[in-house]
Amino acid sequence: MSSDIDRALYIFSISDDLYITFGLFVIIITTIGNLCNCFVFFYIPPLNKHPNALFLISTSIGSLLFINTGLWTIIIRILTGIDYMNRSLFWCKTNAWLTYSGGCFSFMCNCFAGFCQFLILLPNTEWQRLITRTRAKLIIISIAIIYLLIFIPIPIYNTNFQPSSATYVCKSSLQIINAYSNYWIIIGYYFMPALLTLLLFTLIWYNFQQFLRRRHCIEGVVTRMMLIQMSSILISGIPAGIFVCYIMVTQSMVKTRVRLSYEFLILVILTLFTFLTNGTSFWIYLFCSKTFRKHLKEFIFKFKLFNHRIQPISLVDNNNKNIPMN
Repeated sequence: MSSDIDRALYIFSISDDLYITFGLFVIIITTIGNLCNCFVFFYIPPLNKHPNALFLISTSIGSLLFINTGLWTIIIRILTGIDYMNRSLFWCKTNAWLTYSGGCFSFMCNCFAGFCQFLILLPNTEWQRLITRTRAKLIIISIAIIYLLIFIPIPIYNTNFQPSSATYVCKSSLQIINAYSNYWIIIGYYFMPALLTLLLFTLIWYNFQQFLRRRHCIEGVVTRMMLIQMSSILISGIPAGIFVCYIMVTQSMVKTRVRLSYEFLILVILTLFTFLTNGTSFWIYLFCSKTFRKHLKEFIFKFKLFNHRIQPISLVDNNNKNIPMN
């Protein structure tokens, strides 16, 4: 019995180490990538004029919110032993609300970026003009409002309970709210984006082959970048969604401590993987697209501080003739 407890504690410690090491790596890489993504699609032509630019910027903003609010609280708790969700009523009410809303918002904006790219690849110009920048703004605002309203029961019913004189626990005052949040996470974060991404990936791939026969331009570059990004989302999202469903279906079963520790370790690995793929679109674009690197390089070199050209120096001889000195 004691050996099982020791093994379970050891596996839980591995999970904590993963959060600290790989979790910090994910935060650094994705934060830099998401900020660069916002900058690139906001400032650098012709990428900032692309119909997908607003959706890709919104995807990065949602990813920033999702990853930083979701991971920092866990990492700080492991490093310091301080759980701000249990100590702060404000953080208890807003942390899960912002994390879930940000994650679902990010993935749904990514799906709309894929849908917009699908329309662009169609030969009919009327379909290509269906999503304008104004309509894109309205869609983005609507997605944000919808998901904030979907998860609004979390800040309403979450509170800090006091099971003992020196202990506070952040949880919902109604058990059904926890089930409601979990099911919406499965639907809004895992399965609906995964199914939409798979469908759009298939449609875009088919249209892309037809598009390449007609012409080559920036659309081909953006399409390749998006197909690679969508592949990474599918690779991480589908296994994580299936395993979360397994956890929820079997939560009423009696499990040993060792089994619970292994399940938690697998969940941590899959969750960190989804965090990583959620925020690495910039790095995917950077490493997979020569054209993307070219536009980024040209923009950076415009603001090079020391861009002085060497001018030829001329001397004047006694006969007032210029003698160039190169």
